[in-house]
Amino acid sequence: MQKKEWRRSVLIGCIVAAIFFGWWLRGFLFNWRFQLFSLKSWRYIVNEFESGWQPSSVSDWIFLLTLFLAVPVFLHLWYLCDKIKWRKLLKTIWKSCIWVLKRAKRILTKLLKKIFGKKKSSKKTALAPPVPPALTQSKSNFSDRPKPVAHSAGVANLFQSAAPVAEQRPTFNAKAAAPVVGTNAAAEVPAANPWAVNDPLMSFKDQPLDEIQLPQREPVIEDVPGLFTNAGYHLIPNVSAGRLKLDYVAICADKIYAVLVDREAGDWLAEEEPFNGEAPLWFSEIDHRVSPIYELKQCAEEMQKKVAGVLPDLPVIPFMIEEKGNIINAEEMMKTWKELNVVVARTDVGGMEDLPITANVISAVTPASMTDIETLTKLIAGDEK
Repeated sequence: MQKKEWRRSVLIGCIVAAIFFGWWLRGFLFNWRFQLFSLKSWRYIVNEFESGWQPSSVSDWIFLLTLFLAVPVFLHLWYLCDKIKWRKLLKTIWKSCIWVLKRAKRILTKLLKKIFGKKKSSKKTALAPPVPPALTQSKSNFSDRPKPVAHSAGVANLFQSAAPVAEQRPTFNAKAAAPVVGTNAAAEVPAANPWAVNDPLMSFKDQPLDEIQLPQREPVIEDVPGLFTNAGYHLIPNVSAGRLKLDYVAICADKIYAVLVDREAGDWLAEEEPFNGEAPLWFSEIDHRVSPIYELKQCAEEMQKKVAGVLPDLPVIPFMIEEKGNIINAEEMMKTWKELNVVVARTDVGGMEDLPITANVISAVTPASMTDIETLTKLIAGDEK
């Protein structure tokens, strides 16, 4: 570990020296036509002092103070830069840029939807089905031909209401030798409209954006308290621990689970690494909050201090169950949660699918003794101080 720290300090010192001496100080001293890396310039300064030169102007004093303070300033900058955790800083800046871009994308999408969405949907709903071309008729046999056939029920009713009811004209039958008098021409018209579009893809495109619904996640139906009880745990529900209220404390012979059920809906980008002493944050498209796993971890550590005075070999393990939200980077965070010794599962509509369901995480255990249960119940519930 010390070897890595030594290499890191040397690398940071080289970078700071290159920036400070090679760029800033070299350019600043060139105002006096002094070249920092030239022996000729240094010999000229030495000869001037040997000849009895004394600074007489403000410019001369600034030049000399810059030369004398260059090394101490460089060492101080090296010390400050060595204290900065550059990886964490760059990671935080990168995540902040991603969050800003996602927020800007969401705002732009809403704005475009307000501007173009309603116009597009209203324009498409206003379109009417095309009207079939009119049948060409000659003047000579107009009286011997049937009246125009309507191609939809509404248009047929319109023609029937406009035409005189008392007069019935002959209709042409291809199988008969002569026109058939007294039959209704509208009865031979098919009910379906041949110009109607039945393509489901076309109807989906014509649907307004506000009415399109994405497929919903299938909920996982589980009885979480029953899973713990059937596995051999003793449950203490609704335990207040500091600023956090746990849903359950599950006790068995070899461990204690501090169980928190997260019910915050939305898509969350998880982060578990504090920055500058502040708690890590989870980000969604419209909001952010302190990491529930970070708060649960602190709660479990405080509970561990209480339990250590009674049963020092009994560990308190944080256990979070995602019920409503969707952790979009769960796959890459599972390694981090394992290093933090936190168990994370999902139930109901919680996700992503990379998280195991609660039933697959809880396994059969040896129940705790009644003496330990009574002692821990009094201690955790706050009856003892």
